[in-house]
Amino acid sequence: MVGHGAALLLLLLAEYWYHLYYITRWQKVLALVPVRDVDVDLGQNLTLACAEKDALVSTGQSSGVMWVREGREDGQVQRVKVELDGSFELVNVSRDDAGNYSCTLDNDADAVKTRINVRVRTPPPALHNVWVKPSTILANILWEVAGTGGYPIIDFTAEYRLKPSADEEPEDWKPIIPTHIPPNSRQIDVYHLEPNTTYSFRVWATNQLGPGEIVEVEGHTHHSIEELELARHLLAGVENFDTRVWVAAVGIVMGTLMILGLGTCYLLYHECKAPSGGAGGD
Repeated sequence: MVGHGAALLLLLLAEYWYHLYYITRWQKVLALVPVRDVDVDLGQNLTLACAEKDALVSTGQSSGVMWVREGREDGQVQRVKVELDGSFELVNVSRDDAGNYSCTLDNDADAVKTRINVRVRTPPPALHNVWVKPSTILANILWEVAGTGGYPIIDFTAEYRLKPSADEEPEDWKPIIPTHIPPNSRQIDVYHLEPNTTYSFRVWATNQLGPGEIVEVEGHTHHSIEELELARHLLAGVENFDTRVWVAAVGIVMGTLMILGLGTCYLLYHECKAPSGGAGGD
């Protein structure tokens, strides 16, 4: 029993050292092979040649070509096909297919034919650090570009609308002029906004593959200048106001009104009691 366990342990150690040796040897071989770049558009099919066709035929190894991708291969198996000439075909390329691919002859780690770095070109990624600097009736939208997707950016597009309440249907997005913002711009102004109002803004970049990911932000415009000036005048010195003065002023006003009321009543009373001049003559 002990001998069987020791034999199993030795077998596992031997397998471990074999794989470690193979991986180390593979990495050394890869380091000697130059990497070439291949670009492919998102959603297109990709074909990679392992080596010159004549070279594979002359060695008699055309059926023993093996492709290895460095890293994850999730979702690739059903879209991959190796042709009889050793070429590698990948259908409907996705963003995750980008990476390094190596071609070798099966069971011969020293026969690496080529290393290819696949770069997937896509619509532009989402813009970074998008924020709004609102004023009273206008707002300034600013952004940064983190990448182009592999093709130059053609233009930017920005839109805005009122932020709807919880029980309201959102209104249609309104274009911000110009509708095609130059690719070297990093900001745009929005005019004719309402003071003290919350708006939603969105912006994205476009290259020859189409529009990129949309980024949406919110901004609240300031109160109007007239309202601020009126409030400033009304509240000027309020922190130093003495309530006793206010009570005294109210008391004086009320006392004056009472005196005027009593005087008016007295005059009306005497007016009613005084005899008329016509009645005394008869």
